[in-house]
Amino acid sequence: MNGRRLIALLGAISVFALLPGCQTDNQSDTAGESNTAGESSTQTVLDAATQTGTLQVGTPPIDALPTEISTLAPLPNDTEIFSPNPRVDVTEIDVTDHDGFTRITYRFDGNGSVFWKTEYVSEAIRAGDSTVVDVGSRSILQVDLMGVQSDSSLNSVSHEGENITRIDSAARNSAILQSFVGTVDIRPAYTVSTSDSPSQLMIDIPTADS
Repeated sequence: MNGRRLIALLGAISVFALLPGCQTDNQSDTAGESNTAGESSTQTVLDAATQTGTLQVGTPPIDALPTEISTLAPLPNDTEIFSPNPRVDVTEIDVTDHDGFTRITYRFDGNGSVFWKTEYVSEAIRAGDSTVVDVGSRSILQVDLMGVQSDSSLNSVSHEGENITRIDSAARNSAILQSFVGTVDIRPAYTVSTSDSPSQLMIDIPTADS
């Protein structure tokens, strides 16, 4: 990998790790576990904790570099955002109700790395155009996916489930998809899991307290 491409890749990851899409709440502790490579992994997110991770979709490029999102320095505000190449397609955002929880599933296709971030926020403000989104909820969970491209049919589409009020998704730019999930309960302890085959990221929102 040449020096210019390496700088672009590291810069993209650092911008994503610090993506300011909205105002965040205070964070708390987390607990989780992960399995060996090639299997699904699950993280249990308690209260307002911010979580980040990487999902490899398809075949990784030969010159792919291991990176740690949290250790990268931020870029100036006027720095152009580059994305890892190639990008991964977000093919579907699916919402299904199960016994005790509602599952939000992002499905992917292609070859590349998807960097994801989840956190509770006080307002749903799109990072791309500063639009304030009303999801009609008691709490708002923000989901950012980097290194992806999506069809316009997935943008600004609402989904409803028993434990969520709405999901509003929109592309921040050609490399980042941002979603706001409105929850019925106040900051429920959601879980995040990933799967390699099929390639998908799943967020489970537990049933609201009665």
